[in-house]
Amino acid sequence: MFLAPALIHLPDLAHSSATTWSQLICLALFCSVFAFLAQTWAVRRTSAGRAGLLMGTEPIWAVAIGITLGGERLTVWASLGAVLMIVGTYWGQAIERTHRTATAETVEEDGTCPVLASSGPRE
Repeated sequence: MFLAPALIHLPDLAHSSATTWSQLICLALFCSVFAFLAQTWAVRRTSAGRAGLLMGTEPIWAVAIGITLGGERLTVWASLGAVLMIVGTYWGQAIERTHRTATAETVEEDGTCPVLASSGPRE
């Protein structure tokens, strides 16, 4: 979607200074690649439900950083959105915790795992 508008400025970028290129490389490596790898590493070490819920709060961190470092203003709509995301995250975690507790109790009662028992024989 942004390729066509970016092509207009490509000749300008080709003649940019070494400072501009070093900034682009820094942004690409540390802000994109490293952040993605660190996030992937962390997400693999938690439950899928918790990872999905916590990653849903990324816009809140973006707003916080924008206000702190970028001079953005906190608006009523941004505040409302942040509150809704936090409430939704806690609600989702409560649902996951309830499900995990109920599953653990079922396993303790009859000694079988309901997920594995209902999925049939493993090959």
